[in-house]
Amino acid sequence: MNSFKLLTITHKTANINHIGQYIPSVNQNKEDLATTLHQVKAAFDIDELLYLATCNRLTFLFVTDQEITDPFIIKLFAMLHPGIPKACLGGLLNVMARYEGIDCIDHLFSVAASLDSLVIGEREILRQLRTAYEFCHQHKLTGDHIRLAMKMAIPTAKEVYTHTKIGENSVSVVSLAMRALLQKNLPADTRFLIIGAGQTNTTAAKILLQNGYTQFCIFNRSLSNAEALAKNVNGRAFELTKLPHFREGFDVIVTCTGAMESVISCELYESILAGEAGQKTIVDLAVPNDVHRKVVQNFDIDYIEVEKLRFLAAQNMELRKKEVTKATVIVETRVEEFDLLLRKRKVERAMTSVIPRKIKDIKARALGSVFQKEIAAMDEESQKTLERVVNYLEKKYIGIPITVAKEALDKELFED
Repeated sequence: MNSFKLLTITHKTANINHIGQYIPSVNQNKEDLATTLHQVKAAFDIDELLYLATCNRLTFLFVTDQEITDPFIIKLFAMLHPGIPKACLGGLLNVMARYEGIDCIDHLFSVAASLDSLVIGEREILRQLRTAYEFCHQHKLTGDHIRLAMKMAIPTAKEVYTHTKIGENSVSVVSLAMRALLQKNLPADTRFLIIGAGQTNTTAAKILLQNGYTQFCIFNRSLSNAEALAKNVNGRAFELTKLPHFREGFDVIVTCTGAMESVISCELYESILAGEAGQKTIVDLAVPNDVHRKVVQNFDIDYIEVEKLRFLAAQNMELRKKEVTKATVIVETRVEEFDLLLRKRKVERAMTSVIPRKIKDIKARALGSVFQKEIAAMDEESQKTLERVVNYLEKKYIGIPITVAKEALDKELFED
């Protein structure tokens, strides 16, 4: 259990808008990311690695005997993110949370069950965690320990959602943002400029459509993705490169891209304003923000960003406090069970490797030296019969201690 280590930066330890600065620059290219993570494994003598990056979380789950020291963390991020600003690297230790052993597993299960989310009870984190595991498993970054941890983390999360009301009327960051936007009671003919066509903006656009809004212009790097979203909301699709030439005006911008730098600069914003006056609204769901800070400072904008949604998320938490207590009990119980499961697996591995070899050695010694003369005196048919008997006993003897050990640990694992 002590070989499990976890490093994480979340909304609890850092400003949400700053988390993106710590996400590796290769995050957008999956093959480059896999290569970098393999290099990290080799350089830091890490046996297994799970990597998770979301809009308000960056997490590394390790299986290693290495001690996670301050120099380890600094070197790790310098290798993962060569272009990380020096100021970020200098403040890294202040925003990094560390977990080890049973605390590490407790945190992992809590994350899966959304108990550590900005919005308690949202189910999106479980999908993100599964996707992260599938990616790392596919690229052979994980192994048996993380496989077992995920094998119990996912059912634990499902148990929490099934046996508590934590997920009832669940909300997400995007739904909180749309709730804040809809409270403005915008007219039905409001013009929406949507930048990015990923899952977040797809959800946002659907919510707006359900509330009677119909005017959507969607910009995205991939035109096909923009067209797919436009088809769902009866909007129009454009390549992102066309945005600087857009002159049709807008009332609200909803933006969420995977860019590591600002997408909307002062020059671009002034250009797409097309001379229109009056306050505009921007819903910026990207981390880091898609909108440059100077845009917010220099123009008349009602700016809704993820960091400002903390108050609504806190209200959501108040409604779910009792359910969080119930969910925490479930998580703690499953963490204890995982400890036993890990011990069981350790015994299985030890017995599978040691016992067969020991029994084979005993068999070889018995046939080759201890009873060599007696066997030599037998006729050929008797020797064959003896060999079949010994082989049969070998297989049975190998299985008995492994079965007994499994049954004993199963009883300890599942008894009340």
